Amino acid sequence: MASTPEKRETKAEEKPAMGLDVAESEFERFAEAMDLDIDPAKMDADDLKGFEKHKRLIIEAMVAGRLVVNTSGEPVYTPTDGKGVLTFPEVVGAHLMAADLRKKDHDVSKMLAVIGEQTGAGITRIAALKQRDLRVVLALGTLFLA
Repeated sequence: MASTPEKRETKAEEKPAMGLDVAESEFERFAEAMDLDIDPAKMDADDLKGFEKHKRLIIEAMVAGRLVVNTSGEPVYTPTDGKGVLTFPEVVGAHLMAADLRKKDHDVSKMLAVIGEQTGAGITRIAALKQRDLRVVLALGTLFLA
């Protein structure tokens, strides 16, 4: 007798790790702890559009359970590669100096270098992330540098 395959949960059937309202509250706590200026009234139309996109990606990662905010207000992201978490402390000058080692006009390389330095994971680890993870990581990095 042939066995029937186990039913796999689809994305639509998965239960969220946290509710949307909790994720939005956690986003606000992260922004306050890291002293990020996220006041939409201070943004022009292009900045607001970019901010909303980054915020959406971050909140979706929180709802999915891949991103949490620790007690210090630092985002802690769990990539799908299973190679450990990435913790994003507040940016300091040494993190930004990593961009100086990259060639002019290599903006993606500079951003990955800064994030690699900030998280302590290094540019090689960050550059190896899959797109689904990289989108969230770049959204976080962009908010820190905005």
